[in-house]
Amino acid sequence: MQSQFILGHAGSLLPGMTDPVASPSGVSGALSHFATLFEKLGRRGPYDETTGSGNPCDSHEVKRYKQGYTRVLQEAGYQESSAVPLTKPKADLLLAYLDQQIELSASPFQKLNLARDALLCLFAWDSAMRGKEGGKLCLADFHYMDKTPIFPSTGYVSGLPLPTKVMILPTNGTKTNKRSRIHQEPIPLSVGPQPLLCFLTRLWSYMEECHAAGFTPSHFLFRPEPPNHSSFKEAPYSTSSFIHRIHKHLGDSGLDNGETSHSFRRGTLQATSQAAIDSSLVISAGRAAAAQHGRIKTPHIVDLYLSPHRHWPRFKP
Repeated sequence: MQSQFILGHAGSLLPGMTDPVASPSGVSGALSHFATLFEKLGRRGPYDETTGSGNPCDSHEVKRYKQGYTRVLQEAGYQESSAVPLTKPKADLLLAYLDQQIELSASPFQKLNLARDALLCLFAWDSAMRGKEGGKLCLADFHYMDKTPIFPSTGYVSGLPLPTKVMILPTNGTKTNKRSRIHQEPIPLSVGPQPLLCFLTRLWSYMEECHAAGFTPSHFLFRPEPPNHSSFKEAPYSTSSFIHRIHKHLGDSGLDNGETSHSFRRGTLQATSQAAIDSSLVISAGRAAAAQHGRIKTPHIVDLYLSPHRHWPRFKP
């Protein structure tokens, strides 16, 4: 880790230094990836140095290494930062750009790819779910307001009427609630007055287009494409894929300012908070609205999301 990953994945600049270093979150993410790989090899449970069994990443030494690495960088001036928040005007511009590219594309499958990206952007904003959680969204997560499933277990059925309101109960849980669907806090979504800015309206159109092209969704809603780019894989859409596509679209449209997948969650919570403050003239109403929209129980976490400057360390002086 110290001799390979740290040197090869340096992206954070410290005060007074010209050479970047790997961030603590990057190191933690790499160790988490390694831990998953060991689990797939059958190395589960805490590491036992005596027998050599268990997951090597689940050890006291690795935990101390992560803590020590973080402490060393903080003493050297490292500041933890958050994602650059995406503003509502920029989100609308990005969506307009994607719609333009859909119209210009001559490939039917490319049109569906772009429509999927636009739909995921809308969902990330409207639901305030994290990119990873949105990428795992399943048809089985959609319910009527009485919690009756909307789609049959076999997948999407053409001609299904568009409901005016739905609730989403995530099958796979969320970062803050990993329990089963029955223990999830419902995420309500409604049909909006502007079809191009309405997630539900565009979702139904997208599924009809997928069905007509022979790519009817049966489980996951946002699906990646294989290397040959000729169909969809029945698999969740990874955060890295979403980030890659977001960077590409923002760059191609001239809108890029360092935003990433989590920028949608930060942006929509800040916009929700400001709207509540503007309507009530009460600051606490803004914090309450953001907490409700983001399904956040801890006041300190709400403050981190609403901080107007926590992303500043991402911008180089």
